[in-house]
Amino acid sequence: MQKLHKRVERYVLFSEVAKLLSFAKAADSLAISRSFLSSQIKQLEKELGTSLLIRSTRQVRLTPAGFKVLEKMQEINSAIISMERELDQSKSEISGLLRITAPEMFSQSHLTEICHHFKQNHQDIEFEIDVSHNLHDLTQSHFDLAIRSTDTPPENMVAKKLTSYQHICCASPEYLEKFTYPEQPLDLMDHHCLSSPQIRTWPFYDGQTRVEVDIQGSFSANNQFLLLHAAMQGQGIIKAPDYLVQPALKTGTLVQVLENYFICKNDMFLIYPQVLHRSASLSAFIDFIQQWFSADPIKR
Repeated sequence: MQKLHKRVERYVLFSEVAKLLSFAKAADSLAISRSFLSSQIKQLEKELGTSLLIRSTRQVRLTPAGFKVLEKMQEINSAIISMERELDQSKSEISGLLRITAPEMFSQSHLTEICHHFKQNHQDIEFEIDVSHNLHDLTQSHFDLAIRSTDTPPENMVAKKLTSYQHICCASPEYLEKFTYPEQPLDLMDHHCLSSPQIRTWPFYDGQTRVEVDIQGSFSANNQFLLLHAAMQGQGIIKAPDYLVQPALKTGTLVQVLENYFICKNDMFLIYPQVLHRSASLSAFIDFIQQWFSADPIKR
């Protein structure tokens, strides 16, 4: 049996002859030789075991089998045209599902609001957000884009820097009134420090000098939002990304400490595969989130 793509090609050639009822006109339309066209039609008839055309020196007519093949090919052609129109429409419409993988803290403090505002302008868009700790390979997964905090974005991806952030230390006014302000990193050894169970030291920089402080506390958790709430309740000092604690700093629920000591700086990137043609939905969202952060590096 001939390969499918060859049979499909012969059906297409036959359709042109059947439509024009002329080998010469069909050959001109297809930009192929008349002899090649004739040989392909004969091969198709041989494969099907039936005649599709009645040839004479003056005209070409369709057999009953030829009419059936032409009718089916016209249906296939209409289906292809309809599919292409739908694809063109989907490429230009901002609708459908966008799948995003992002850090949990960033998703809760930023991404939920960003998606909400984007959807207000584009009601037909849907979002699916993954906040697992897995660094998904976008070339192998179904995600449209990723948001990652990294110093080395993958080279096989498009990486757009969204914003920079740094970790800062904060505590509630009530806690600081009770335990006093730490004036230098080593003072933290006498304080309740809120951190993950796996992290027992906090690094600081005083100019070029790195200082690592052993920390302790009566409450630890592997979730920054639990630690944030504990800090707001006056249970200790938290070291967290500035974008996470910014709302509490604005309201005065938390107060920054050790402001003269640098901890670390990180960059947040928007990452997506390199493709020739992105969907209108993905392109619009990429532009939207970049504008969101360009207006204010530490948005809201």
